[in-house]
Amino acid sequence: MPPPERLAISRREFIEAMRARGIGVGVHYPAIHLFSAYRALGYREGQFPNAEAVGRRTVTLPLFPAMELEDVDRVVSAANDILGGARVP
Repeated sequence: MPPPERLAISRREFIEAMRARGIGVGVHYPAIHLFSAYRALGYREGQFPNAEAVGRRTVTLPLFPAMELEDVDRVVSAANDILGGARVP
C-alpha cells in the first residue's frame, strides 16, 4: 500500500467503494484524547496532531476469527484494487 499522502482517495470515498462491493467498513478509532472523558481532563484538539491525523484516516475492516478465508481474501482484494487505483502519480 502506498502511504496515505500518496492516495488520491478520501476515507469516505474508500468506505463508499468498499460498501459498493458489499463490504462493510467502519470508523471506530478516533484519537483517544478527543473522547469526552479525556476532554474533561483538559485534553484538546491539536495537542496530538499525529494521532489526530491517523484517526482521520483509519478504517475498520471486517476481519474476525470466525471469518472464512475466502471472505478475508475478498476484503483484502477489494482494498488492494481500490487503493491500488487511487495512487497519486
